[in-house]
Amino acid sequence: MRASMRSLIGNLSRDTAGTTLGIALATIILLVSLVGSGTDMARAYMTKTSLQSACDAGVLAGRKAMATSGTFGTAETAKANKMFNFNFNPLATNSNTISFTPVSSSTGAVSATATTKMPTVIMGIFGFKSITLTVACSAELQMASADVMFVLDTTGSMADTPSNGYSNSGPDSKIVGLRTAIRNFYTTVANAVTDKTNTRIRFGFVPFTATVNLGGLVAAGQIPSTYFAATQPFQTALAYFNTPVYVGTAGSPVNSVETYGSNITQTQCNSYGTNSYPSNGGNPVTGGGPAPADTTSTSYSYRSWSKVSGSGSNALGTCLRNKAVTTTSYVTRYQFTNWIFKAATLNISAFKNLSNQTVVTNIASNATVPTAGTYDMVALAALNGTAGVTGLTTATANWDGCIEERQTVQNLAMSPVPSGAKDLDIDAVPTNTDATTQWKLNLNDVEWYRGSTNVTSRTETSLQGDTYRVSSQCPPKAMLFTEVDTTNPSVVPTWLDNYVNTLVASGSTYHDIGMIWGARLGSPTGIFQTNVNADPTKYPSVSRHIIFMTDGLMAPTTTAYSAYGQELYDNRVAPSGTSSSTLVNYHNNRFLAACTKAKNLGYTVWVIGFGTSLTTQMTSCATSGRAYQANDTTALNNTFKYIAGQVADLRINK
Repeated sequence: MRASMRSLIGNLSRDTAGTTLGIALATIILLVSLVGSGTDMARAYMTKTSLQSACDAGVLAGRKAMATSGTFGTAETAKANKMFNFNFNPLATNSNTISFTPVSSSTGAVSATATTKMPTVIMGIFGFKSITLTVACSAELQMASADVMFVLDTTGSMADTPSNGYSNSGPDSKIVGLRTAIRNFYTTVANAVTDKTNTRIRFGFVPFTATVNLGGLVAAGQIPSTYFAATQPFQTALAYFNTPVYVGTAGSPVNSVETYGSNITQTQCNSYGTNSYPSNGGNPVTGGGPAPADTTSTSYSYRSWSKVSGSGSNALGTCLRNKAVTTTSYVTRYQFTNWIFKAATLNISAFKNLSNQTVVTNIASNATVPTAGTYDMVALAALNGTAGVTGLTTATANWDGCIEERQTVQNLAMSPVPSGAKDLDIDAVPTNTDATTQWKLNLNDVEWYRGSTNVTSRTETSLQGDTYRVSSQCPPKAMLFTEVDTTNPSVVPTWLDNYVNTLVASGSTYHDIGMIWGARLGSPTGIFQTNVNADPTKYPSVSRHIIFMTDGLMAPTTTAYSAYGQELYDNRVAPSGTSSSTLVNYHNNRFLAACTKAKNLGYTVWVIGFGTSLTTQMTSCATSGRAYQANDTTALNNTFKYIAGQVADLRINK
């Protein structure tokens, strides 16, 4: 046809006669080409739009799958391809030679290029058989401002491997895996922040064992020391001193010289000097008393003999001897009588400033004090070094910031929470006029175990194998919301890296105390609301999240020293005689009550079981559909990354 057209146009150009029909034909051909190109371009536009939509859908699906797994591999690529193929229909324009190639970038975005060839309908007669169409697409996580409170189990089992093998906090331990997962969580979130200027990301931390550690908040002035009681009851050791003993102090000797009343021989004078002439009186001679009355001690010694008459051994002379009288005065002391192990109220106000103090750890059987009575280990230590105090063994002690909870009630259901359970009142501020609103110090240095059969009290004359100071359950320090710098996602901020390294494994598992303080530190209407609601003008909308991670089941024990004392003796949570297995139910319900309070504050609660199965309580604690099980460190990392992806918004960035 092109050859015919060239011939026709050539003939017309040489022969100008009767060319109207030819000109009309040329015009028609031009119009056909214009209409044809418009038609094919419209089809191409429609195809490219469909290709772009399919490309976008594919990378979104791939990025979402990557958020779940933490990697972009074969499975994630397959999901991206599936979504692309589902959304692109080549039959609409008979498109062919379709390609879609998704890849992930180092920043966590999933990008792709999609191409296809669309055959033309009309333009083919002009030699344009097909049109190649190419589009690009990319999906990434983009963060709005968010606060994330990590409530983390740092109990002793975290030192083991995820399969509960012995590791001693080695490289394959759960505690090391947790540190890595938090760093990776930061990286994922920081990569998702596109507006570094107007987006604020903050992390807070509440590590927990059988209690929580507020020492960092107290030291920084973020929680006043007046929120803690100055006196409080402990299950402790008391020392009873009630056996009087008399301690004498000898004065300086009073010296004099005595002369025998008549002349005597030299031999007799020598004996007189040792107080054995004319009778054997002994040397020294005691008198006075009995104690506490003064006593005396008189000692004699030969001084001189001067002959007066006679000769030889029968010569007589004047005899003198030295006399020294020492008077001893007495004071009454009271010797140690016995130990008493029971509940007693101690003044521990000096400990509230986190400085070193001294406590008594052992008492000698002959130890003494000036005044009879019963002494606690703090008051007794304060006397050490003063007159009349002997036989005490002391040690340095300090409050490390861990707490005993404020007043609570024995209640199993905790739904609704009774008014007397002030430990579960997330927002109430302690007052100096009501000790039930104040927290107590968790001081293992003055808390003693006295055996399982001596629930009320126990008396011993010496320390036995089952009477001892309890071990510390204090976890790493809690931290209020602190902003993380997201400008360089590949570098974990120094403060965060340093803090993560403080996470160590030790102690028993009380889920409830961790969640109570996670909610308390994060409450926008509570004690720390200034921190929680900081800069509301610049950040009017902040998403709030609690990530609760544990590697074990709720495991309270009656003999552990926890935020609720020693439950064998104190019975703050459950009645006397309640077994450790039954205590689990009491604490589980407190845990659920704290979870409900956190969710009512507007928090999305994420729960992770690390190397342990999810219990009904863990699943119920989480916001719907946000409880996960991670059986190894890789799975924990991927779970943290997934949660970070869910905290962020998934968006097309091109």
